[in-house]
Amino acid sequence: MSFATTLNTIMTSDTSLNAYCDGGIRYENLPTNFEIVKNWIVYSFNRDTAQNCMSGNSVFSKYNLAVKIVATDTLVLETIGDRLTEYLEGTASTDAIDFSFVSDNHTLDLDKKIYMNTLQFDVLYV
Repeated sequence: MSFATTLNTIMTSDTSLNAYCDGGIRYENLPTNFEIVKNWIVYSFNRDTAQNCMSGNSVFSKYNLAVKIVATDTLVLETIGDRLTEYLEGTASTDAIDFSFVSDNHTLDLDKKIYMNTLQFDVLYV
């Protein structure tokens, strides 16, 4: 399985996150004209480094994961962020994967009356 497939499965598998995110959990982009009255998670990643053994086979790769939460309420925003961090840092899958929280960045759009928090994670994938 690829990193993208494994990550998608992890991101969309938690029932409590799905319950909070009535808009959905999306990779890369929100839908055009997304409903601003709903809560959303949008995630993206890039590969940062990789380590290979002497035979050339990959030992592990490090990815940077960015997860943006979009919500209409600050309490919901914080609840989703806390749940997401707890969930990812406690995730164990059949593939060796490890999430580590790095930082977050809160923003808001006063015109649309939405709040956003972008969480950054380091991810080791074997």
